Amino acid sequence: MTEPNVEAWKDEYSGRERVRMVVELLDEPATVSDIADRADVAWGTADSELENLLAEKKVQEYTDDGNTKYGLNPVQMLVEEVLELINENARDELESDLVEYKSQVESLQDEYEVETLSELRDNLIEEDLSAEKMREIRNVASTWEALETEIRLTKHALELYDDVTRLSDSDGDRLAPA
Repeated sequence: MTEPNVEAWKDEYSGRERVRMVVELLDEPATVSDIADRADVAWGTADSELENLLAEKKVQEYTDDGNTKYGLNPVQMLVEEVLELINENARDELESDLVEYKSQVESLQDEYEVETLSELRDNLIEEDLSAEKMREIRNVASTWEALETEIRLTKHALELYDDVTRLSDSDGDRLAPA
């Protein structure tokens, strides 16, 4: 595995952009110091940009063992993803996508003879499986989980589609994510 070209990253993006990129990729909340290190910026730059992100409601503050940590605001992420779907797709495209995602889940249900993702995952511990079969089930479970996420997002977009496009039409442009 090759090391990322840190100098190229620093040349291409400002410190504030790098902080935002690091925050978007966090698996769990992190301290200002951790984020500054990952973004290769001064602590003050990271702190200032995190305060901006906090004001924009893009991150939330958490306290863990007396340390303040920052993580993505899941509500804001959901709103932005739904607005992006609405802005980039016509209603019929969203409906088509929803049918396709549901069809893919049904195919997985039939192929693995289970009704739910939990049942599929239970197969990992209930049966004597080869490592290859276990990897296959884990990959299928990841795909199924991603499909369920897309189904939820697409349903939210369809539920809000008319309201957002009506507001957009009155403003002359579709609503942009914050």
